[in-house]
Amino acid sequence: MASIVNRSAFTVTIPGYRGKDKNKYTRKFAYGKLKDAEAYMRALIEQGMTPDITQGETTFQVKVVRVGHEPQCETFHSLREAEAYVKRIEAEAEVGLFRDYTQAAKTTTADLIRRYMEEDCPGMKGGDNYIIILRAMLEDSSHELRKRIAQRKAEIKEFGKALTPLGANRQPMTSLEWLHLPLHKVKPEHIEDFIADRLEYVEGSTVDRQIDLLSSVYTRARKGWRIHMDLSPLEGVKRPRYFNERDRRLKGDEEFRLLEAARREDQMASMEAHVEALAADEVAAARQLDTHYAVNKARKEAYERARRKAVEEGFPHVPRMEVFLLFQLATAARRGETLGLFWDRLDWEEKTAFIPTSKNGRPRKLSVRSDILALLQQLPRTSDLVFDIGLKELLAAWKRICEAAGVEDLRIHDLRHEGISRAAESGKFPTVLDLQAFSGHRDIRSLSRYTHLCAGAITAKLEEAEKERQEKLGNKGRMRLKQSDLHWLGGNTATQTTPIEALAESLDEPEPPAQTTPTPPEPVSEDMAQVAIEAGNVITVSFRR
Repeated sequence: MASIVNRSAFTVTIPGYRGKDKNKYTRKFAYGKLKDAEAYMRALIEQGMTPDITQGETTFQVKVVRVGHEPQCETFHSLREAEAYVKRIEAEAEVGLFRDYTQAAKTTTADLIRRYMEEDCPGMKGGDNYIIILRAMLEDSSHELRKRIAQRKAEIKEFGKALTPLGANRQPMTSLEWLHLPLHKVKPEHIEDFIADRLEYVEGSTVDRQIDLLSSVYTRARKGWRIHMDLSPLEGVKRPRYFNERDRRLKGDEEFRLLEAARREDQMASMEAHVEALAADEVAAARQLDTHYAVNKARKEAYERARRKAVEEGFPHVPRMEVFLLFQLATAARRGETLGLFWDRLDWEEKTAFIPTSKNGRPRKLSVRSDILALLQQLPRTSDLVFDIGLKELLAAWKRICEAAGVEDLRIHDLRHEGISRAAESGKFPTVLDLQAFSGHRDIRSLSRYTHLCAGAITAKLEEAEKERQEKLGNKGRMRLKQSDLHWLGGNTATQTTPIEALAESLDEPEPPAQTTPTPPEPVSEDMAQVAIEAGNVITVSFRR
């Protein structure tokens, strides 16, 4: 069924040759050039020499022949690897498994990526981003972006400007030539070289996501397309280590300052929108003028008149960024969930907002407080979206707000972290499952960073439960030391209180006892004193006869 053939090169030498150049007559011939090697040996023999031919041990081919299957060939660099492969093939045949590895030997990672982009990415959440990443890797594997950059530099030097479109705004990725190697020839060191080069320009989390994407491609090829590989190319690859978990919370009066800056941002945006509406007719008429200079002058004058009118007469204020900020803190929604929220998905009676597809691919509902719903009603319904703003416009506005408020290192996603943290600290979400229902995390392990914030709520619940238990018990089962048991030993025990008694008194807070005149102790006998000493109730007893 399986045969091993040594396909290493042949080497012809002259044993014992002691000429000036020892390797003068030494020649190597490929496995398929055996006839040429034999002809060379005959030529040496005719010259009176005694040539010798040997075969190396660097290339071994395993050929597997099965009835009903195409012949399967694999090449290895040592006999040991070839024999191990034959044993595995024979073991699979014994249990009824036979995997054809020939297709993997003819397929490259680049082939898999192209198929994955065409068949799988279009139907995936985030598929457009995956296509951009994978296409960039394919381009850089053949140095297309690097060639365009070099071409543009040459054009600038020759013509004073670049004529070739760049097509990308990124640093070219390197060490990706292995994408064009057959799958069985891709080694961990190939991928690790790419990781090391990539880490010079981007964060470890970014590189790790690219490796995750490659892992999805290989998994799809193995399980979906039945392209069997002896080992995954990612087997044994050392991934970058990183820690990108943020714990940025709002401190001091940062929330107040952010809200003030958001109001100013909304004020400026509202005025500019009103100015655009006032000047729209004049600007449209200005486009009909003959010269470019006249058009610009007329537009400038129209905007100036509209701006003066807006300042004098006022303009409607749209609190878009202010409501956005408060909505994020109150609902702990993801940025994409908020930007993709439609008006018809708000349930005003149930006080929820329906998200058909969240980050984890599942639908969920946001709980929206009444005060937040009242703020949403102040927004104009200019489109189907509640927050009719593009991502770039939002990020630019957020940057201006943070700068105006003097708040540093605060991202929009940090508002989600702040909202979840406040919920955990409120004491109304004592368990992680309750917190999960609010945050929308699919994996409960993602909420482990918030569990310490629930500790106070759990303590309060424990105290409440213990107090209820004590109230149900009443005086039953409560351990108190009776003072009458010690009176006969002598001494005043009215002020002695046990820890259990102190705990009971702290829970019940009884009325203070009435003041009474202590009864003088009665004399005791030696026998009674000895019993008391043995019981450990007294330390010293004075006898008086």
